[in-house]
Amino acid sequence: SSGINAEWPLRPGISKDRLLINIEDITDPYGGVYSMFIPSTETSELVELILYSAVEPAQKYYLVQEGDDIKIEVTLNVVPDPKPSQVSWIKLPNKQVNGAKYKLSDDARSLSISGITTKELGTYRCTVKFEIDGKKYTKSSEIIVQLEEE
Repeated sequence: SSGINAEWPLRPGISKDRLLINIEDITDPYGGVYSMFIPSTETSELVELILYSAVEPAQKYYLVQEGDDIKIEVTLNVVPDPKPSQVSWIKLPNKQVNGAKYKLSDDARSLSISGITTKELGTYRCTVKFEIDGKKYTKSSEIIVQLEEE
């Protein structure tokens, strides 16, 4: 036995020589550590598969006081690097973030809010639209801006 169990529930493609594992349409359940055992040399190799969120906020919650200025930042784990036109920000449920209080960075990776009042508190969503091998994806993350407890 090669040590690879082809009957596990996710059923990735395993080559006939059992040296290649091919996982298509990769999703969260595929993340983890994979082990390959080579009987002829009695050695094992471990490979870790780490999955990243396409839109990864620097922090999930921003605790503010009225009058504060904040900068909400995200990392986009998408290749090739998305153009600013592929990135959008809204305040939920569906309010555009424009006007004097809001400033979007040139690369659309951060949203600055100045002089926060209760109107700016709430949940913000950053969305990126991209394509991989002809398949279109829309991924987003939400960031919460709330008043700091006194």
